[in-house]
Amino acid sequence: MNKMGGGEVNIDEALKREIEVLPLFPMADLERDHALADPQLNPVEQSAQSYSIPDEGMDLGLQLVIDAKHSPQASGVSDCASSSGIGGGVARATDLLMKVSITTEPTRRLIFGRSLDAMEELMTVAQMREPLWQLQDDGVTELLHDFEYRCAFQKQDPAVQDLFPEEVADNEWGKLPNRPNPSNTTEFLNSSPEHVPRVPTIGRLKTEASRETAVINMSRLCIVAMLMDVDQWSANFSNIVSKPTVLGVLYPGTPGTYDGTLQVMSAEFHIPTALVPARSVYFARYCKQLDWDLWGVVDYSLECMFPCSFIKYQRRPSGCLIQQLPNGSSKVTWLENGGVDYASIHSIYGPIVSSGFAFGAKRWISAVTRQAEWLQALMVPNQNATYNNVLISQSGRENLLKLAERMMRTYLKEVNGCVSNMWSPLLAAIGGKDMMVTTRTNYGGDIGKPHGSSIAFTTSVCLPFPVKKVFNFLSDGTLRDKWDALASKRVIREATYISTGANPGTRVSIMQVEPALNCASVLYLQNAYSDPTGSYVVYAPVDHGAMASLLDGGNPDTVVILPSGFAILPEKPTVLGGDSRRSLLTIAFHIMDVSGRMQGNILPRDTADEVYKIITKTVDAIQAAMEVYIEADIFRETRVWRMRPNIYTVH
Repeated sequence: MNKMGGGEVNIDEALKREIEVLPLFPMADLERDHALADPQLNPVEQSAQSYSIPDEGMDLGLQLVIDAKHSPQASGVSDCASSSGIGGGVARATDLLMKVSITTEPTRRLIFGRSLDAMEELMTVAQMREPLWQLQDDGVTELLHDFEYRCAFQKQDPAVQDLFPEEVADNEWGKLPNRPNPSNTTEFLNSSPEHVPRVPTIGRLKTEASRETAVINMSRLCIVAMLMDVDQWSANFSNIVSKPTVLGVLYPGTPGTYDGTLQVMSAEFHIPTALVPARSVYFARYCKQLDWDLWGVVDYSLECMFPCSFIKYQRRPSGCLIQQLPNGSSKVTWLENGGVDYASIHSIYGPIVSSGFAFGAKRWISAVTRQAEWLQALMVPNQNATYNNVLISQSGRENLLKLAERMMRTYLKEVNGCVSNMWSPLLAAIGGKDMMVTTRTNYGGDIGKPHGSSIAFTTSVCLPFPVKKVFNFLSDGTLRDKWDALASKRVIREATYISTGANPGTRVSIMQVEPALNCASVLYLQNAYSDPTGSYVVYAPVDHGAMASLLDGGNPDTVVILPSGFAILPEKPTVLGGDSRRSLLTIAFHIMDVSGRMQGNILPRDTADEVYKIITKTVDAIQAAMEVYIEADIFRETRVWRMRPNIYTVH
């Protein structure tokens, strides 16, 4: 027996009343999960030090348990806050209120009950076809029919129920004994307009939904661990996720498999540009083994349960179904579904963001596929790569790949529109409207970055060239002198490379700029990869001695790098095998403040002028060189066609 709200309530009976037991989840699982949540059966381990919450105008009467562990199964049921070293710590006051709220038993049970509903919705939406999903004219793209979705799942929408309980209660649609068939939905609504559901909206949120299916060369348990461990999630989805934080683990689940794990998290989702704000969200993540070869991981927003001044993004039940295949691979079906406020989107990113492509399921699937390819590149035997005519050892090869991956993750973390990056527009007086700049200082805490102050600046432009052409041009190190002023009129060669993906351009390279008059030789480490949702070319200068030590087995974490590079997205959504006619190119440079005149975050006027010149000259050089590059490609293709006139002759 437990006292809640002044009266005695039997927890077992209350839990069963509150949670609708689905055939998908047998009662044995519910009893086990309830036992894990019962403090008398499984008390919270108080191994870590407890801290009282300071009084800031309200008496919360609770304590938090602070623990450094990131895995939800590290210390049983915990109310701790943990965050990825990449993403940063808990900083907002809302985080504190969220952590305090989820420690209460009624809130735990409420979140758990909604997790079951969310998992059922994920399975249904991920596997249904028309009329819920409408196939577009291209024969590939699917769009969620918002009206059909609301008709089917409105009663289970926590945001609608909590924020607008009266409107939901008065809605006659959910009370109809016989829901109209999809074929006569329009006829039914025209004849009975009084039954059109009055679905409330939150601000200006618009539905954004997509799904994608792919076979990935990775076991289901590896994919589950990638999603449930906050460090792995942050590292493996660095092109999408920033500042991931575990606010509390409500149920730890089965050790080693995450079956039944339920945790409350916060994160920011982004694309590689400073012109599009990141999407901040609080959500619960639930993992469940649905069958002997099928797993599900589902997220859903929790902002509706806690005070929020405004909501710009709400995550409806989203996640993935993972089916183990006999050959060891996994079939992954990913669903992204949410409500979005598009008010702050820059005009050039409007089509790709509002279509759902920029934050859609295809990006998540591509990220998992990319990680599988990267792990395969780490594990394959030596590819006989050489450097300075010396065969690179297996340990040297692994170190090179680890450094390249750290460089890519650092770039993706710093180039996005998260608030923590503190981007400021360059002075409008010098024409820097869409150019963003920020300053950073390393006092020695990060051994992987140069000590002192640095300047990061970026812009995004639309180029009249396909993504593949732009990627091939920028990733070709021998063409670097066409756009890099520091490499102008100098000989550049690829000293060595390691393939890291199926695409020939997806590779890690060491580019060497040969010495010239009054100019020393320069080494660049370059990491380039391309997938159906975007392409990236990231590089950083590396000291010759550091590179030699790295390839000889040195620690890649101590190599000092300051990444710069390019992110290339299609202007509009593309289908499999297709390409956009125009590209959205993000250019980001990160350089040291060698002048030493920068005071805090204040950028001197002459430095701002120099930043403006660097960006504009680089953009102009890339556009001019791309025109020549495209013309040369057309000439080569035409010449090959003329030399092979009978290529399509049938004998």
